[in-house]
Amino acid sequence: MHSTLCLFAKKHLTQHLRRGLLGGTRAKYLYPIKEPKLTLPSPPKPLKTEKVKETVPWNTQATYKQALKGLYGGKHIQFGNKISEFGNKSRRTWKPNVQKVKLYSEALNERITIKSTPAALKYIDRKGGLDRYIMSMKDDELGKKMYDLKYKIKSKLADLDRERLAKPGVTMNGGESEIDVSQVEQ
Repeated sequence: MHSTLCLFAKKHLTQHLRRGLLGGTRAKYLYPIKEPKLTLPSPPKPLKTEKVKETVPWNTQATYKQALKGLYGGKHIQFGNKISEFGNKSRRTWKPNVQKVKLYSEALNERITIKSTPAALKYIDRKGGLDRYIMSMKDDELGKKMYDLKYKIKSKLADLDRERLAKPGVTMNGGESEIDVSQVEQ
């Protein structure tokens, strides 16, 4: 038999064996029977334990990680083309105008150095100060430094509220404090 025909026959034999098409009597006598190999059962695999990842709110942002180090007001690097007079395009980037600014925190009674953009400073003015702006932001929008600052401000405001409520004559009614004028020293 020609070698090409042998390869062809062998190929078809394997295909027929895979598909289970060799059920006739002739195939039983032409080809030797392959007995299955005896193997020992493998030991059971250890149970997979799910690893619990600590969710840190400041690791969720992936687009512009530099913005996690300050207040950028949603600004990030933009990409585009510079088109010359003759129509040639060359790739370029526009980076946000980041500046180091010292902003006053009323709750902490100190100036804090922060990297910020003019857009974020505009939002801070609209909100009425650094404390109100940071308190109005969600935790996942803040970086680690601003996240820590937010909770420092929160704890300081809670301490001030406790001190104010500890004074005699101050009560809380529906979230608003009232001062009894008769008990206040004049």
